[in-house]
Amino acid sequence: MPEDKPASVSPWRTAVLQHRISVSIALALGCLWFIRPSQESLLLSLPLILLGETVRIWASGHIHKMVEVTTTGPYALCRHPLYLGHLLVTAGFCVAGNNVWLAFAVLPLFFAIFIPTMQREEESLADKFGQTYRDYMAGTTRILPRWSARARQGGHDWQQVRRHREANNILGLVAAIAIFAAFGLWRGSW
Repeated sequence: MPEDKPASVSPWRTAVLQHRISVSIALALGCLWFIRPSQESLLLSLPLILLGETVRIWASGHIHKMVEVTTTGPYALCRHPLYLGHLLVTAGFCVAGNNVWLAFAVLPLFFAIFIPTMQREEESLADKFGQTYRDYMAGTTRILPRWSARARQGGHDWQQVRRHREANNILGLVAAIAIFAAFGLWRGSW
């Protein structure tokens, strides 16, 4: 009887899964060369950044990672609301950078990095939770939200937000905003 061969995994996916954080940091640092933040661009970016972080906090307070399939709150709208929040924050910083070409480069790279990550998480969750997770996948979009009444259900637990260290993300966002302001002053675009 022939053995089942494992599914082929692209070199890109392998590299992304092994080095997602370092690639993301390198990308962010490289983008600093191209930003020209102004007071206006930073002010325009704040609603997107705040919305993204609000989505992340909402998601962090609902999810019980690897304990259950969370299908309420933001998880009723899409399977990966934490990444949706991260996408909104990234889009906000593209606005803050005041360089439209940078946005055209960064946003596709965001998906090139995070789609393989989402796929791996979905495979892992389908292995752990079986048909329950596969049914959830079938009825819920990956990252672009689609309204569901279940978004109003479930409880938000601030202890979960704390356990997921979302405060570190908030501190990082404040630092990034300060860095953008400093770059704007240094480059004379402020």
